[in-house]
Order: sequence, then structure tokens, then C-alpha cells
Amino acid sequence: MEINGSTRIAVVIGHPIRHSLSPVMHNAAFKYLGLNNCYVAIDISPGGIEHFIRGLRYTNIIGVNVTIPHKAAVIPYLDELSEEAKILEAVNTIKITEEKVIGYNTDVYGFEKCLEDIDVPSCSALLIGAGGAGKAVAYTLSKLNVKSLYITNRTEERAKQLIQFINNVFNRKIEFIPFNQLETLKPVDIIVNATPLGMEGIKEELEIPSSIIREGTTAIDLVYNPPVTNFLKTASSLGAKTLNGIKMLVYQGITSFKIWTDLEPPVDIMEEALKGCL
Repeated sequence: MEINGSTRIAVVIGHPIRHSLSPVMHNAAFKYLGLNNCYVAIDISPGGIEHFIRGLRYTNIIGVNVTIPHKAAVIPYLDELSEEAKILEAVNTIKITEEKVIGYNTDVYGFEKCLEDIDVPSCSALLIGAGGAGKAVAYTLSKLNVKSLYITNRTEERAKQLIQFINNVFNRKIEFIPFNQLETLKPVDIIVNATPLGMEGIKEELEIPSSIIREGTTAIDLVYNPPVTNFLKTASSLGAKTLNGIKMLVYQGITSFKIWTDLEPPVDIMEEALKGCL
């Protein structure tokens, strides 16, 4: 990749952001398609979000991916939101045009791809985490009419806010389970970790009772670095099917790529680039 005065930039912002593999995936796609673009990670502390977003229209940045902890914080400084970004009150993709700075949420599509081989309406599901990623997961599971949904989070108030949100959108029952009482659950069909626990750079691992996992449970960890977390190792040892966050990362990234470039991204190239650095 040759970078010159005409190179246009896409970025991912977060805090921390050193763990991100998005640059690997998007730069592989830019190179394959022969585009004079590059993608970099920028660590922005919460106090800098307003300045960064307000300045985007004055740069050669074509697009931004947004991750923890900025998905909601960017919204007040955007000109327009897509329908799902409005509903979720969370943005993970920003497009910059001469007229507008527009926010999207591509996490829903990314997570839907993780469930494409599962008969979701026949399943019970446990969601661990009630942040921005958890909100997209709960929304997607409810949109796909999951049979029953349980949500746990260390901060009870945040979990109940998410439950209220899902109730308002879908008018369905969801049960809160305290994190320290997960052993009261019967085995569930789908377990999703939407917290950063187990991520590279985070010392604490996710630990859940083995009694809620059965043979055939699908355990999904949105963490992708490392590719096999302790949560997935434990689930696999108990007979569960496992999936890390690579698939969601690729497919939310594919949608972001289309939004920025209006081009069809090379899915295989992007996925192989990610696998090659894990």
C-alpha cells in the first residue's frame, strides 16, 4: 500500500483501541480493490469525542468505526442517524460527506450473521452484558423472535434499562438474572458474552456456571482477540458449539465498507486477513 497526498483515510476510534484488528481487515480490502485509502486506529479519550466528531467534515476521513466506550457518546455531534442507530441509540459506523456526518449501526447485521445457522425462535438465550454491543445483541435476538431471553449484567440498573428498552420496542417479556445467581438458570440454547471480559489487555476473564451449558448449546463470545477465550474453552469442553467475534467483526465491517465506498467488499480477503494475524 502506497500512502501519498491523495490517500483518503478511514479510522476506528475507541479507548482503549490497541487490540483492534479492524485496520488489518479494511486495509486488506482497500489493497485488493486497488483503492488509494488506508485505515488506522485512533485512541480517543471520552473528553475528546466532541472535538473529534465536529472536526470530521474538515478532513479527508471518509468513514469512522466506533467502539467501546463511544457508541452513544458520538450521537449528539452527528447530523443524521440511520433507523437502527436511532432505535438502538448506538452508532458503530459514521459516514462523512460534504453535507453531513451520518451515523449507522451495522452491529445488528453482523450479529444476525452469527445466528444464520440457528433456529432462533425455538431457542432460549442468555445475554451477558448490557452495554452498546449487548443492546445490539438483545435487539437482534428479539427481532428474530427468540423464544426466551435472559439478561445479566454486573450493574443491575443498566440491565433493567436494556430490558425496558426491548419491552418498549418489541413488547415482550425478558427476565433479569443477577450475575451471581446464574446457577439458578436451566441450561440455555444460546449464551452470548457481550462484555470485554477475556479480551486482550483485560485481565479479568468471564466465568459462568457450567450447569447452564449443555451439549449443543451455542456459546458466542463477541471478543475476537484472543480468538479462543477462557469462556469459549470452558463451553467447548462441556460440549457446546462455539463462535468468537470474528464473524460479527467481518460482517459489520463489510456493511461499514459498503457505506463508505459504495463498493462490494471482498469478504474472503477480509476474513483471511483477520485469521492470519490471530
